[in-house]
Amino acid sequence: MTSAALKVAPAAECCDSYRPRACATAIARMPLVSRNPVRITRLRFPFAVRVEAVQGAARLRDVNARRDVRPGDPFVVPAFAHFDCELQAAPGQTCTITFKAVPDAVCPRMNAIHHDKHWSRTLARLVFEHPTADWNAALLAEQWQVAQRLVRARLFAEGEALHPLVREQRAARAFYMLALSDAAPVLPASRLELLATQSGLRSAAAFANACANLFGIEPAQLQPGMHDSRRPHAPAWAAWPVPATA
Repeated sequence: MTSAALKVAPAAECCDSYRPRACATAIARMPLVSRNPVRITRLRFPFAVRVEAVQGAARLRDVNARRDVRPGDPFVVPAFAHFDCELQAAPGQTCTITFKAVPDAVCPRMNAIHHDKHWSRTLARLVFEHPTADWNAALLAEQWQVAQRLVRARLFAEGEALHPLVREQRAARAFYMLALSDAAPVLPASRLELLATQSGLRSAAAFANACANLFGIEPAQLQPGMHDSRRPHAPAWAAWPVPATA
């Protein structure tokens, strides 16, 4: 796949200007459900995320703060910031939370952040939009119109590396889609395989390994929430970050 075929926004545009595309609520939300206390670690997305508790409570942690999220009291996590999320299911009850991508302007903390990972976040966005593309130095050099050595240098200067970041964001994309892909308590193996490969991962086993290694959780520990029955044929994915209009 060539850079021209990708049809993405110019890399020179500031990532902070991206906003989610308008889409149905059933698609914009990602329900995560657990009957047992679980902890998801070092998760991040190229967009800001509003975390809401539908049932039970969740605890969010990042490098600067800790916040408990309960029904009616959501919290917005800054874009491209690692965070931990603990689902605190009480005995005999489930804990259900949703993630929703939101524009940077919705996150008060983003206003005070001088985002120093422009190129890394740009790559993360590209991976979310085109996960099966062969994201290597040559393709990024063509996309960013720079020499290949500058691609790695830019990511290195931001504390990132090309292939680990691509792997992380492919896993994050698949994780995001996990709860949207099926309403059954146990995801069929064939569906999980398809979800993984559509996110650029080799197999369902590779996705499970990536989740365990990167996020400290197995996909089997989370059961997808029920879809809105009024929209049974809604597509499972809509690309989130696109350039904001003037």
